Amino acid sequence: MVKANEVPVDRIRRALANQNTWWTTGKVPAALLHPYRRRDFYPLMDKLSDERILVIAGPRRAGKTTTMFQMIDELISSGKAEPKRVLYVSFDYPYLLSDLEHPFEDVLRVYTETVLKESVDNLAKRIYVFLDEVYSLPEWGRILKGHFDRKTRTKMIVSGSSSPEIIAEAARALVGRVEKHLMLQMKFVDVVCHNLSKDANEIKDVSLGPLRTGFEAFLDRGNLRKLSGAYSDAFNALAHLEDEIQGQLLEYLIKDGYPENLDVSDLSKCAQSIITAVDLSIYKDVMRVFKNREPQKIEKLMTVLSQSSGNVVASNTLADTLGLNFRTIERYLSHLEAVYLVSVSYAYSGSLYKSLPRARKIYVANVGVRNAIMGLINERMVENSVELGRCAEAVAHDHIKRLAFCLEPTREPRTYYWRDRAGNEVDIITELRGKRVPFDVRYRETIDKKDTKALNAFLDENPGCRCGVLLTKRRFGVDGRVVMIPLWLFLLTC
Repeated sequence: MVKANEVPVDRIRRALANQNTWWTTGKVPAALLHPYRRRDFYPLMDKLSDERILVIAGPRRAGKTTTMFQMIDELISSGKAEPKRVLYVSFDYPYLLSDLEHPFEDVLRVYTETVLKESVDNLAKRIYVFLDEVYSLPEWGRILKGHFDRKTRTKMIVSGSSSPEIIAEAARALVGRVEKHLMLQMKFVDVVCHNLSKDANEIKDVSLGPLRTGFEAFLDRGNLRKLSGAYSDAFNALAHLEDEIQGQLLEYLIKDGYPENLDVSDLSKCAQSIITAVDLSIYKDVMRVFKNREPQKIEKLMTVLSQSSGNVVASNTLADTLGLNFRTIERYLSHLEAVYLVSVSYAYSGSLYKSLPRARKIYVANVGVRNAIMGLINERMVENSVELGRCAEAVAHDHIKRLAFCLEPTREPRTYYWRDRAGNEVDIITELRGKRVPFDVRYRETIDKKDTKALNAFLDENPGCRCGVLLTKRRFGVDGRVVMIPLWLFLLTC
């Protein structure tokens, strides 16, 4: 046991040396890196020039730690930082934290004084401090606020699997001092670029070129023909890869974009990996952050939600099914939404600000999670057109929210669905740069006039919306006020 006020310098120095081998080798170990850099990497690198504390939040096993090591590697290999001026600390490292009264302050002091031979308040150059699993550090927000306010030459980057706690602490203690970045599982475009690596640059150029710029121009000017033209150019540019990309989409609809499953062909192993991630979210995040002591009931709720994912689900019905009361169900749903296991879509009632809060569609946020829970991650799934259609809607819903976040990072994206008395239903409505855009998903081989009926009914009732988007399996073109876009092509936009 360390005596009061006595800092175990040698122990801390050894622990830091084990976690920061680049101090002696000059490079990050290859085992800690992944050769593919996902899209999140580039905006995160850009944010390193900002003085504010960078908070990377997101669900478990989304790739946050790997991305942090890639950032460290880039800092060192590009010459932006000397190896010893980059510190990585995992607070999920019990040997490092045990018996320390002031873990962060003690670690930083030992690092600057014994490794850099400098004072933390008088640093010769900027240092980069990466703090992983920071939620294990009690009152980390207050501690980092105190350090930030001292105006030292330190850029702090923090992450953690317990995202609700990360965000709450940042909001509570770090107002005006923090920049947040949400990192979810890999988007479709990242998975495609990883798996079709020889064509990755071409795909990226089309994705960020005619697709993204064309969609943004459509939002700014509302010209449906120009949007169709931009997507036509993109389609033609990637036509020679369509079959391969369609194959990638089929796989994505089954297991989604968990980074650790990228190179795993055994679907049973993919399913087990996803189930483990869900268990960790429930048994660590939900139980610890929300003081929930009924994880088995949360698991049962996730099973029921997986079976009804993408449907309107009443809390009273869930309460009756699970033998719980209404308030408990509402509380559990908020917990699952906070750890990114479910995503909610509200009933649209003519205004984005007058939705009906209890008439909700609830999606399992990651389609791989939904399929793993239901035992659908298997080879037979490729022949199940009904389930693939449901998965296509869920993936579209997820990527539309991501697109909204990319276009307006400071705004929390929300989605809605619409139904009329005639039985017409539009799957997804959201606001993109101030424009209301309705989306319908028809992931099947043939498309006919009735498939645009719901979108046209919505547009008739909501004249402020100029046009709608029908996401299809292969069909491309314009039909009146509706543009039809193959799902794979739209997902590359997001």
